[in-house]
Amino acid sequence: MTQRLWKLALAMVCFAVGLTSVAGGEEADGRGVAPGYHVIRRVAMPDGWWDYASFDPVHRRLFVSRANGVFEMDVDTGKIDPQVIPGSEGRASALTPNGDRVIATMAGWGAAIVFDTNSGDVKKMFSLRQVPDAAVYDPATKLAWVMGRHGEATLLDVDALRDVGVVQIGGELEFAAVDGKGRLFVNDVENRQVTVVDTRKRTVSGHYKLRGCEEPTGLAYVARHDILISVCGNGLAKVLDAALGTELASLSVGEDADAVIVDAAHDLAFIPCAKDGTVAVLAVGGPRDVRVLETDRTQPGTRTGTLDPKTRLLYLPTARFGPKNKLGWSDPLPGSVELLVMAPGGADYSEANRSER
Repeated sequence: MTQRLWKLALAMVCFAVGLTSVAGGEEADGRGVAPGYHVIRRVAMPDGWWDYASFDPVHRRLFVSRANGVFEMDVDTGKIDPQVIPGSEGRASALTPNGDRVIATMAGWGAAIVFDTNSGDVKKMFSLRQVPDAAVYDPATKLAWVMGRHGEATLLDVDALRDVGVVQIGGELEFAAVDGKGRLFVNDVENRQVTVVDTRKRTVSGHYKLRGCEEPTGLAYVARHDILISVCGNGLAKVLDAALGTELASLSVGEDADAVIVDAAHDLAFIPCAKDGTVAVLAVGGPRDVRVLETDRTQPGTRTGTLDPKTRLLYLPTARFGPKNKLGWSDPLPGSVELLVMAPGGADYSEANRSER
C-alpha cells in the first residue's frame, strides 16, 4: 500500500472510530445525549513519572503525585507549581472535605506528608512502617487512612497531626474508597478482592471476590446507587453491590487501567486505559444498569486522572514512551509529559482549546 493510501485508510478508520465513540450511547449523561469526550488542551508538565491525581473543588486546584513530590495547578488561572511539596515516589494525594489539607503518600521515603493547601506549608511528615500507596480521608472517623502493599492501614489525625493507630487489613492493598458512613473499601491485589473495613470499629467486615480479575487497581464508590466499580489490569471492570458484594456486572474496558473517576452529577464513570490509549465512559443508570457508553481516544500510557465536577473537564496525566529498559519498563520521553484536558461535546470550551506547550 502506498503511503498516501495508507494515510487515507488510517484517516477513514479514525473517522469511523470517532463516530462509534460519540454515537455509542444516546441514552446517557442523564439528558439523552452522549458526552463525546475529546482532547481540547495539552498542559506541559515536568519530566518524570506520575501516579494518582486528585481534585480540590473548594479551592479549584488539581494535584498530581510525581516522582519528586506533588504537582499543583489552579484550573481557573492555569497557574502551575511543579513541586508544591518535595518528595520521593509520590503515589497518591487525599484531601480533607474542606480542601484545606492534603495527605500525600511518598513510597520512596516510606512516609505520608500533610501539607496546607493554601500555603503549601508542610505541617508534618509521618514515617510509616510500610511503603505507602493509597490514602483516603474518612469523614465518619475524621481520619486519613494510609495503606500499602504490606496489608496494613495507618490512621492519621490530620487536624491534631497525630498517628492514632494501625489496622491490620491483610493482602496487598491498592486504591481505596469510602462511603462517608463508616465503610472503607480497598482493592487487594494479592487476593483479587475488595476488602471492606468498618472504620469506626477498625475491623475487617467483609471480602468481595473479583472473579476473573487480574491486578485490581482503581476503585470508586457510587453513593447514589451504593455500588462499587473496580477496574482490573486485564481489561475488566467489575460492578459490585457495596452492601453484599454481589457482582452486578462485568464489563470489557481497555487494559492496564489504574483509576475509576466518577461524575456523580451526570451518572458517568471514566476509566483511562494505558495499553489501549483510551478512556472508557460508563453510564451508571442504576445498580444493574451500568454499561460502557463509549470509548474515547487518549494516548497510550494514560492510566490515571481526575475530574473537575464544575466544568466536567477530565485531567489525565500522560506521556510518550521510549523503548523498554532492563527492568522491562518504558520511561517517559524527555519533554513529553503532559496533562490531557478532555471535555464533553456540545459545550463551548473554545478558550481552553489550545496547546500550552
